[in-house]
Amino acid sequence: MRVIKYILLSLLFIPKVFAQNVMTSSPYSMFGLGEMASGLYGQNVAMGGVAYGMRNPLLINTGNPAGLTGVDTCRLLAEVSVFLKKEHYKSGGNSNDAFTGNVSAITLGGRIIPCWYAAVGITPYSSVGYYFKSTQPLEGTSASEVNSLFEGDGGLSKAGLTHAILLPGHFSIGINLNYIFGNLSQTETQDVMSVKQKMHTQSFYADFGLQHQRRLSRQMQVTLGAVYGYKQRLKIENALTLITGSSETEINKKKINQYLPQFIGIGGALQYKQWTYALDYTLREYHVLTSGDSRIKFADTHELRTGVSYLPTTYPSEGYWKRIIYKAGITTSTSNYDISGKSGLIWRVGIGIGLPVQNGQVNAAFFYDRLQMQGNALRRNMIGFTISYTLSEHFYKAKL
Repeated sequence: MRVIKYILLSLLFIPKVFAQNVMTSSPYSMFGLGEMASGLYGQNVAMGGVAYGMRNPLLINTGNPAGLTGVDTCRLLAEVSVFLKKEHYKSGGNSNDAFTGNVSAITLGGRIIPCWYAAVGITPYSSVGYYFKSTQPLEGTSASEVNSLFEGDGGLSKAGLTHAILLPGHFSIGINLNYIFGNLSQTETQDVMSVKQKMHTQSFYADFGLQHQRRLSRQMQVTLGAVYGYKQRLKIENALTLITGSSETEINKKKINQYLPQFIGIGGALQYKQWTYALDYTLREYHVLTSGDSRIKFADTHELRTGVSYLPTTYPSEGYWKRIIYKAGITTSTSNYDISGKSGLIWRVGIGIGLPVQNGQVNAAFFYDRLQMQGNALRRNMIGFTISYTLSEHFYKAKL
C-alpha cells in the first residue's frame, strides 16, 4: 500500500501544481472563468470522454458518480493523469502557437461497506493562460496608436468527494460534493504603466448521477445513466492594482458575481461480447456567464460523445497482446461563446489503448481537437496526448 499512501498525500499539494502551471494558451480564456477543462484526464479520453453509462472494476467514474458502484469490491483504486498538448490559434490576421502540459487529475476510491462506495480527488475546472499584443488607435486622434500587452494566468480547481449507493434492482445513485476554488490574474500593460486584476473565489457545489444496469442475454448488457448539476453563484473578490515603475497602488476592490452553469446529461453503454459502445449527450447553460466585453457572449452548449472499445479477452492466462483494450471516440459540441454574434463548432477524435500492468492499468490516448468559428473569427487546432495510471491494491490488506 506504499504507493497508495504517496498518492493520498499528494492530494494535499496538487492544487499548487494546477495553480502554478499554465494549462491553456487560448486568448479567449481571458473572459468569464477561463477555458473550461475537459477531455484531459481519465481512462476514457480515447473514447470521447464518455462516462454516463460507463462502469467497470477499474474505473473511478466521477463523470457519473453512480458509476462508482462498478469498481472491484475488494480493491482500493488510485489514479493519476497527465497530459501534453500543442495548440495553434488564428484570429483575423494574428496567430499563436503554444505547448502546454500538466498533471490533470488525481483520484482515490473504493468500496467502504457493502453497497456504499466513495472516492476523493482533485481536477482542474477551468484555466487561464494567454499572452498577446494589440495595437489600437489612440482615443481622440486619428494618426497616433497605442501598443498594449495582455497576459493572464491561473485557473479554478475542483476538489471532490464522491459517494455512491448500490440499490436493489441494479440501480445506483451518486453525488459529487465539490469545492471550487482558485485564483485568476490578468494584466494589461501600456508603456510603463500596467493595470493588474487579481481575482479569488471559492464555493461549494454538488452534482448528481443515476445508473441502471440490465442484462439482456448471457453476452449482452446495457447500462443507462443520467446526471444533473444546478447553477451555482460564485462570488469573486476582484482587486484592481495600478503599477507604475516600482510602485503599486490598489485603486479598486470589489466583489463580482459569476456562475457555474447548470447542466443535464443522459447516456448509455452497451456491452456485447468483447465490444463496448457508449453514447452521451450533455446540455450546459453557459449563458449565465458574463464576459465583460460586449463583443463576446457566452452561449449554451450541446455536446455529443461517442466511443467504442474492444477487449479480445479477459482471461489472465492469455497472451499479453490479447489483454490490451483498444479504444476510439468522437466528440462534437457547439462553442460556449459567440464572437460578434458568430457561433462555432468543436469536434474531437481520439484513439488509445489500455495496457494491463501489475496491480493496475495504464491508459494512453492521442487526440485531435478543432474549433471553427463562423466567418473565421477564430480557429483552433490542437493535438494532444494523455496518460492515466490506475493502481489497484487489495483493500483488506491496507494499513493506511
